[in-house]
Amino acid sequence: MSFYADSTYPVREDVAAIHAYQFEQLGSPGTWGTAAQRIAIVSEAREAGYQAGVLEIPDNPGTMPEMELSDVARRVVHRLAVSPKDMDQDFYDQALEEGLSDVEYVEIVGLIARFTCFDVFARGIGIPLKPLPAPQPGQPTRDRPATAVLEKAWVPTIPAGPDGGDFGLALFGPWQPYIMRGLSLVPDEYQAHHDLEEVQYMPSAHFMEFDYQHHEGLTRPQAEIVASRVSALNECFY
Repeated sequence: MSFYADSTYPVREDVAAIHAYQFEQLGSPGTWGTAAQRIAIVSEAREAGYQAGVLEIPDNPGTMPEMELSDVARRVVHRLAVSPKDMDQDFYDQALEEGLSDVEYVEIVGLIARFTCFDVFARGIGIPLKPLPAPQPGQPTRDRPATAVLEKAWVPTIPAGPDGGDFGLALFGPWQPYIMRGLSLVPDEYQAHHDLEEVQYMPSAHFMEFDYQHHEGLTRPQAEIVASRVSALNECFY
C-alpha cells in the first residue's frame, strides 16, 4: 500500500517511496543521535509547529518520546522549525557555547529540514501527519569525516574536488554545489537530502540541462519559478 494511500490527490510513487523509507529510517540510530533522540527532535519540531499554528495535531502522532532534549537542543529545534530565517552565526555560536557540538547541530538541521518537508507536504495534500516510528536499539556511529574543514559556512564541510579526498569524491562525485555540501559534516544527512532532492526536485545529473523536465505537470522553468518564489517567501539566504 502506498505511503499516501489516504490522500485524495494522486502522489507519485517515487515520492511516496522515498518519504516512507526516510520515516522508517528515523527509527534507527543516526550518526550522533540515538533513535530515541532523533525521534524526540522531530517530535519537538512538530510541537513548535503546533504552537505556531502551522501544523495540526494528528489523532495518531505515533511514538511519543520518553526522553527530554537539553534546553539548547530544544531552542535550536524550535528556531529551525518555525523561524529558520532568523538563524545567524551568533545563534549558532551560542548553541556551541551552551554545549551542543557542531556535528549535533548539523544532524539536527538535517532532520528538521527533511521532516518539516514531509509534514508540510502532508498538510498540503490534506492528510494527517504521519505517525513517528518506534525507536530501534543501537548506538550512533559517531563517525566524523577527517577531511571536513571550515570553508565558507559556520560549520565544517567536506570540500569538493581533490581536497575532499577519496571519501569526498565517493560522496559527491566530481562536483557538488556548495549549498548541497552544507550538511556534509554528517555524511548520512547529506546523503538523505541528496536522495530526497533527486526525487522531489530533479536528478542532479540533469541539473545543467535546462530543457530537462522531471515533473510531468511542470516544465523546468515553471519548477524553478515555484522554487524561487517559495525561497523568497521563506527569506532563504540563497
